[in-house]
Amino acid sequence: DLTQFAWGLVNDTYKMDLILIYPPYMIALACIYIASVLKDKDTTSWFEELRVDMNIVKNISMEILDFYDTYKIDPQRGLPEDKISPVLNKLAAKS
Repeated sequence: DLTQFAWGLVNDTYKMDLILIYPPYMIALACIYIASVLKDKDTTSWFEELRVDMNIVKNISMEILDFYDTYKIDPQRGLPEDKISPVLNKLAAKS
């Protein structure tokens, strides 16, 4: 489920310094963006309605995925390692 996956990502961001750099709503949007890319859901129009800077959302998304890649988070609690590379590639393709 997209919501549960995004919520798990949000919980993991508390282990990062992102909460000191970006406002909570931007981190939440980045988590929704990652989850939607991974689950192949088109959220483009939804993000356009919000009128957020997608460059910032994508940058935060990349930082979150870099965290998973660097620290190899336990697959039971976060993004499985075999999912990190495909998501990074999908995000890079959408940039």
